[in-house]
Amino acid sequence: MKDFLKLCVLLPLYLAAAPALGSWLATQSRNTTRWVFSFMLFCTALAPGKFTLYFVSVEYYRGHTKGYEGNLIEVLALALVFASAKQKYPGWRLMGPGAWAYFAWIALSALSLIMAPQYSLLYATMSVSKFGKAFLTYLGASHYLRDEEDLRWALRTLAAMLIWYAYLGLYAKYFQGVWQFKGNFEHQNPMAMWAYLCAFPLLAAALLTTTTPRDFVLYLSGYGSAALAIILSVSRGGLGLFSIGSVAILAFAWLRKPNPRVIGITLLSILGGIAISFVALDSIRSRLKEVAETKQDSKSEYDLRDVLVMQSQAMLADSPIGIGWNCYGLANSRPGGAKYSAILEEWDASRGFAIIDENYYGNPLTESLYWLILAETGYTGYIGFILFIGSTLWFALRCALHFKISLPGYFAASLFIGLALCYTHGLVERILTQTKNLSHWLLLAGLLAGLEQHRRRTTQALAPA
Repeated sequence: MKDFLKLCVLLPLYLAAAPALGSWLATQSRNTTRWVFSFMLFCTALAPGKFTLYFVSVEYYRGHTKGYEGNLIEVLALALVFASAKQKYPGWRLMGPGAWAYFAWIALSALSLIMAPQYSLLYATMSVSKFGKAFLTYLGASHYLRDEEDLRWALRTLAAMLIWYAYLGLYAKYFQGVWQFKGNFEHQNPMAMWAYLCAFPLLAAALLTTTTPRDFVLYLSGYGSAALAIILSVSRGGLGLFSIGSVAILAFAWLRKPNPRVIGITLLSILGGIAISFVALDSIRSRLKEVAETKQDSKSEYDLRDVLVMQSQAMLADSPIGIGWNCYGLANSRPGGAKYSAILEEWDASRGFAIIDENYYGNPLTESLYWLILAETGYTGYIGFILFIGSTLWFALRCALHFKISLPGYFAASLFIGLALCYTHGLVERILTQTKNLSHWLLLAGLLAGLEQHRRRTTQALAPA
């Protein structure tokens, strides 16, 4: 009965509220649409329960999703598509750049449903539903982008979110005694990835002389807040990639057209990095000490990440089309996944642990995004995923070269750097499968698709608002 009531809420949102809102937005000023998109972005900073609703949910499951997921961001994205369809500006297309690659990813991954029944066809269809519907987020963002002012609203929203997170981080550290800040995320690493993907476009926009003084201060404040939040998260990978990305964006600006802002921000970044590091130096030292002690205590040449990759390799060897999307947590755990759980059990036994079956009923998932995709959806799903992420990088590169020294050009260049680092981060983190990071990634990728669509329509720069 409870699931039926949830369905009675979700279906009207997607099928009635979204078209009605879209029709209304088509008659309103452009700023109304910008407020809607800004709210969509802001949702990615909130706790998942604030904008998602599950039915037929399995609370204890740790896969891609624990149920059939309704997402407010998707509803609003669908409304943006309806609004765009009502207005139909010159060169309008429903399915823009990247749509074919996204559908290829979903279709090729869905082939794993053939193998899913041995573990759970239900769990597999949950993933098909989640990632299939997530296309609405990508499509809505691509239809949103019309002019440079649309980009500025998005950037201002990113800055506001990061400033808020810096406040949350400082409050958590100095008033709550939290030494590893994660905000409204399940873990500090997803928060760090979200923060640096927000921060890079802000740094790039601040380097442009065409950015107004007010926006310049806001963008730099947001960028600095991201640095602080990542340092307080004590995420070593996040901090390293944030530093690499920042240097790359500054180098890009120096190569394009050095100006007083580029010189000033470069010096300020060096000084700010030194100053902010002292704020959480004790936390960083504690984290490094914890990691070093863990390595010393280990009696094996492998760590847990290595063993989970071995499980993934065994699954892929048994089924080249995968063991079933969203089924990894079942396939590597007892009782149904005793074969692959044995790999983890043998490793534990080699370290002197007693093997008790009940301790292996909820084994962890591999941390590698790519090995998780390979294990669950096989070579077919993996090829589809690479096609899609490759298309996002291609759009970013083409737009950066086309729009050159302009806000769209610098925005595209910053996302090329940010996404390249994000996809590299996926080697050791499966973060892009999580709802908040998935939505944030697709919103930014959708903006790139909107830029690419504009590049295809005209050789002129985006019209200033």
